[in-house]
Amino acid sequence: MKRERPIIVAVDGPAGSGKSSICFHVCEAVGWTYVNTGALYRAVGLVATREGLGIDDEHAVAALVDRMAPDLRWDSAARALFYRGRNLTADLASEEAGLAASKVAKQGLVRERLLPVQKQLTLSAPVGVLVDGRDIGTVVFPDADLKIFLTASLEERSRRRLHQLGMDTDGDGLEELMRGIQSRDERDAARGVAPLKQAQDAVVVDTSSLSVKETVDAIVELLAARGLIARGRH
Repeated sequence: MKRERPIIVAVDGPAGSGKSSICFHVCEAVGWTYVNTGALYRAVGLVATREGLGIDDEHAVAALVDRMAPDLRWDSAARALFYRGRNLTADLASEEAGLAASKVAKQGLVRERLLPVQKQLTLSAPVGVLVDGRDIGTVVFPDADLKIFLTASLEERSRRRLHQLGMDTDGDGLEELMRGIQSRDERDAARGVAPLKQAQDAVVVDTSSLSVKETVDAIVELLAARGLIARGRH
């Protein structure tokens, strides 16, 4: 019998836990669609900043979401977000975008306006979808077929971020970045709207001592164990 919706796997976790890379490679292995909701918040924050909107003006940013929504396109295969035909992906990796995203993500109106965008991108997947973020399993898709909470130690997450930025992972910047990520964790967990938290029925996957391949293999095995894919699929 044909399913009314794709198989949905909600992947939540703090910054630097590897959600983006892991979800992409799992989807690549099993032939599913990947949706990165964090890219949406980064895009909204970045565009708001560059258009000179008051980033703390919730109503103005929410109105911006409404204007942006029809012109946003997510390319799962390329892990790329396009706005008005322009690929924003490189800009979204910047600290400017990350800081702006952290601010707009705590705004209730903004999250409310982005919710249907996230759902539309997810539900348009033809077979199965891994969708990642901070509140996917608790708010966006509390009825997901599987919930995963992907995490790693603060130090390891900071090293990964430095590596992503092409910086020395053993230099003086590590402690500074650790403080910054810890501060962001605390903001995400303490915000009044859709805080970062582990869903009660989520499976915790700690990637601190795992390679990307090891983590991907573990999640693919989990999908098979739950009967969401056939064994030996990848």
